Amino acid sequence: MENRIQKIIDEQGVSLNAFAQEIGVNRSTISHILTGRNKPSVEVLQKILKRFPSLSSDWLLLGNGSMHTKNESIATTSTTKKASKSESKSVEKVVVFYNDNTFQEYNPS
Repeated sequence: MENRIQKIIDEQGVSLNAFAQEIGVNRSTISHILTGRNKPSVEVLQKILKRFPSLSSDWLLLGNGSMHTKNESIATTSTTKKASKSESKSVEKVVVFYNDNTFQEYNPS
């Protein structure tokens, strides 16, 4: 099963971190599955199938049949939106807190 999950990640062309965020789990959860340390939980499998509805559950769970249910490709992970100049964000202030309960502010110029 870890090979099939890796195949989904490869098809998406995303990092483990991005894939984990996409399905709503921790990166370590996916990493442990792919290395064989842990088996995927039912919850993780459900999240994968919910996020990628064109995936065949038979293929994901048992390795039977084709990867996609209707010769569909998995939808791209997330719709990207390019920020226009007016939507660009900039840092106004950085505050560093120290363990002695002091802090220092930095204001970029």
